[in-house]
Amino acid sequence: MGFWGQLRRHGMTGRGDAIVKDGPALDWAGLLARVEREAAALQAAGLRAGMHVGITIPDEIEHFVASLALLRLGAWQVALATHDTAAEREAIAARAGVSHVLLGPQGEPAAVGPGALSWPLPAGDVAAPASDAGGVLLRTSGTTGTMNIVPLSGDALLVQAARHPEYAGGRLLRPASIEHNNSKRHRLYCAAMGGTNVFLPAGQVDLADYCRRLGVTALDLALMQAADLQGQPFDCEVRVSGSSVPHDLRQRLLATAAPKLVVRYGATEVGTIAVAGPAAHAGEGSVGRVVAGIELEIVDADGWALPHGESGQIRLRGEGIAAFYLDAPEQSAARFREGWFWPGDIGALAADGTLRVLGRADDMINLNGINIFPSEIERVLESHPEIGAAAALGLPSPVHGQIPVAAVELKPGRTALAQELQAFARERLALRAPRRILIVEALPRNSQGKIVRRELAAKFHILGSTR
Repeated sequence: MGFWGQLRRHGMTGRGDAIVKDGPALDWAGLLARVEREAAALQAAGLRAGMHVGITIPDEIEHFVASLALLRLGAWQVALATHDTAAEREAIAARAGVSHVLLGPQGEPAAVGPGALSWPLPAGDVAAPASDAGGVLLRTSGTTGTMNIVPLSGDALLVQAARHPEYAGGRLLRPASIEHNNSKRHRLYCAAMGGTNVFLPAGQVDLADYCRRLGVTALDLALMQAADLQGQPFDCEVRVSGSSVPHDLRQRLLATAAPKLVVRYGATEVGTIAVAGPAAHAGEGSVGRVVAGIELEIVDADGWALPHGESGQIRLRGEGIAAFYLDAPEQSAARFREGWFWPGDIGALAADGTLRVLGRADDMINLNGINIFPSEIERVLESHPEIGAAAALGLPSPVHGQIPVAAVELKPGRTALAQELQAFARERLALRAPRRILIVEALPRNSQGKIVRRELAAKFHILGSTR
């Protein structure tokens, strides 16, 4: 059937609203008619199935329509986001082999091929028959190393979308811009399942009230957004992405703003891997049970499956998973091997099937042969009443292999001395405690809110060695 065929089926079965924002809604018939017009305009401008096209359209609904039109045409698309610098957009466009860029009114073009096409384009004739040749090109975060580009076909998106039955007949609001990977992915999932995509109006909005008024059933948040939730409880599910949602934050959200809290663990290459529902937040690091359609194993360094409870590398396989990185053979060979995808995470499976994610294998700190997960240090530091967030990492040492250090940002209006924080950590972690703690105004984060550890490492190197 293909991605476009799935959307057409929703239009023919008379489903209700496809897009909702303050003001008139757009039903499925109206959305599909608009997408057909835009696909014809793209074709008239010279775009064809299989081409790689950039999107620099900050308006969320227009970006969404452009994304669907490119899928209808069979082209591949990559977001050249307005929150990135011009140099970053040009680098991504070059890596992705972009030939054209759809440019919204507030976007700045990347220097590519024939240049930018102003969106929306002049009207064209009837578009060619729908093609399933295209998909999305999603970039990995690159917080610990090289950024990679992940090709996911329209068929792969359909398989991943089917793991989200909650979107069928539901209403999804994701406050993070559609220019971010996860936002675009989940908005496409919602469309594939016949749900309603809810968008925020311009300006400030009472999020809980807006969700109630527009009948939102799933509020999908990044970790930083979830940490800021306050006030009256949300009536809808609050879904948080990430494997490192602290236990204390989960308990606070359950008790106050998000009694229907769901934590989701996933990867750019896979989509959703495991889900922890409201009753599954008792264990530290738990991300719930692996979703149907994903086979996951915990293995040792030689690839042998480990018993329940033992920690090791996570590997997984299933339908709808990417098969390689675009133009990155070495990275592809390291992550996609023997029919499995290796996300680079360390985890453990309990006998009841619950998955715990302990951290990134690349982030593991080796102190004189002692393996220390950064999350061990971060959990302790974030339990201190003055600390808002923490990030730990290992610095190279000619004597000890690596030395654990940490950077922290304090809660607004709070004060603390680094020596006090070190004593606090040492009392609870002993030898595993950080040897130096740096208090910063704000931890370096990328546009998705993930901490960029290589920038932290550079800060410590400027300060000098710790022995």
